[in-house]
Amino acid sequence: MTGASMDIGGFSVGSDRIFVIAEVGNNHNGSLDLAKQLVNAAIAVGADCVKFQLRNRAALYRSKADGSRAEDLGVEYIQDLLDKVELTLAEHRELRDYCSSQDILYLCTPWDEASVDALADFDLPAVKLASADLCNPYLIAKAATLGKPMILSTGMSYEHEVVAAIEQLRALQVPFALLHCNSAYPAPETDIQLSYIARLRELHGLVGYSGHERGIAISFAAVALGAKLLERHITLDRNMEGPDHLASLEPTEFKQLVDGVRQLEKALPCAGMQRQVSQGELLNRENLGKSVIAATKINAGEVFTQDKLRIASPGQGVPPYRLADLLGRSACRDIEQGDFLFESDIAGAGQEQLVFDLPIRWGVPVRYHDFLQYRARVSPDLFEFHLSYRDLSVDPEPYLETVTCNRLVVHAPELFENSELLDLVAEDEAYRQRSIVNLQRVVDATQRIAAFFPQADAQLIVANVGGFSADAPLPVEQREALYARFRDSRAQIDFGSTELIPQNMAPFPWHFGGQRHQNIFMMPDELAQKAQELELRLCLDLSHLQMTCFHFGLDFQQALRRLLPLSAHLHVADAKGSNGEGVLMGTGDVDWPATWAQVGASDVSFIPEVWQGHKDHGAGFWSALAYLQSL
Repeated sequence: MTGASMDIGGFSVGSDRIFVIAEVGNNHNGSLDLAKQLVNAAIAVGADCVKFQLRNRAALYRSKADGSRAEDLGVEYIQDLLDKVELTLAEHRELRDYCSSQDILYLCTPWDEASVDALADFDLPAVKLASADLCNPYLIAKAATLGKPMILSTGMSYEHEVVAAIEQLRALQVPFALLHCNSAYPAPETDIQLSYIARLRELHGLVGYSGHERGIAISFAAVALGAKLLERHITLDRNMEGPDHLASLEPTEFKQLVDGVRQLEKALPCAGMQRQVSQGELLNRENLGKSVIAATKINAGEVFTQDKLRIASPGQGVPPYRLADLLGRSACRDIEQGDFLFESDIAGAGQEQLVFDLPIRWGVPVRYHDFLQYRARVSPDLFEFHLSYRDLSVDPEPYLETVTCNRLVVHAPELFENSELLDLVAEDEAYRQRSIVNLQRVVDATQRIAAFFPQADAQLIVANVGGFSADAPLPVEQREALYARFRDSRAQIDFGSTELIPQNMAPFPWHFGGQRHQNIFMMPDELAQKAQELELRLCLDLSHLQMTCFHFGLDFQQALRRLLPLSAHLHVADAKGSNGEGVLMGTGDVDWPATWAQVGASDVSFIPEVWQGHKDHGAGFWSALAYLQSL
């Protein structure tokens, strides 16, 4: 399979982004004004190019000695229609210039060799040949003289004719794409044979779909089957006279098509062609999955037997299929009834003391129930307590002991009673007031914890303060209103000895294992501006910052340089793409040598925020700290 990509006017056709052609053809009905309206419509719906057709009637159709053009009824109809709907070559030049002025590509299909010559000085980004000429090697050869990439539809053709065209174009050394097509207007669904796209891909690596059916569902299926180009006819009114209008899409439907295709582009890729587990799935795997747990108390040295183990939710330990790997091994630690079993229990790893030497103050995230376990293994400069809303009603004293740490950090819950997310900028005033009350509860809990941190120089509260939306980002002009509501909410909370440090967010935060859209406390320049305006310090999450910079095409190191002086505390983690939060340190997109050089010279504290790093007694955290220490 060859020819998997080619360039058309700056578009890499064959990449994950589908090249969408709005085919006007003769739907302009011979009106230059209507043709320009269709160009505007193509732009509005999000097409990548708009395509027309050019014929030299004298060269295209046969002429008889007696001057008559009596033909079969179908041909006579087409010729009579073309008498009314053709644009002149001068009008095509004007259309080409108009497309250029509106920043959309102009393509054209020449139907004859004279029209190829006429298009020679148009500087087309590509040339499209109609299905009718797939088995016309003379026009193919003539079109190749333009030196442009070629697109050929395969309607009305047998496979041996398709193969012959492929061989000819390869011999001509012209980059090209083939479009699967059924040349009926409109095409019955039962005649489309869409699965032939797979065979076409075997014959040539770059294929697309030119559709003439009603609706858009089949075009979506074509993209899912591997079409990298999508051509559909566009019209302002399907009821207009002409053979193509009925098989065309009106602008509203064409816009739905393009929007759906752009969604498919995000949904189709599969890295390495292996099943990947997404960030949202990892969250739900932990919440909804099952683990191997201790059915009874197991003392160090005891042998694991079937009766001492069982399967239960949540999925925070080793998965059920690893239970058999534990049987016959000896426990390397005391395990309480109900405790999870981990990879270290299979490997027989101990729980030795860990020492890290890092250039700035560091700590680890903890819950009440694992604080003493972590305290026994490390001596950090700080602990960051990640509270659930249930923890706000718990007396921390049975879980804690007095430490000499010089900083205390508390991460406010995102989720509160009745499945409500913390949102200090909610438009619903009652909802916002409940969020204010809930953050005040976090302040009170932080001050209770602070009794065990007498040497702490600060009591920092990290919070995701809200500003998300469910289905799409809010208009940029609404952001100021959100910040105004945040300012008002903050003023209603008595922070006492604590300090609120809002966390920067990624474009697509995960809530309940599902994706939302973030609107504030996200963009680096805006973060810097608001930190200064609102006189607050930030909790800078490097994973969130990297995902933001990746999504919006920003410079991460530049953003880090601007935001570090405005930050009190960091969540240090790697990220991959726009959604890969907290991946294994050193496997994502963050340039760690450059990043750590900046961070190490700053006056901040940090914790490693590795996704599911708490599993296996903090194995992910220890790995991340060791990696940072090695830089």
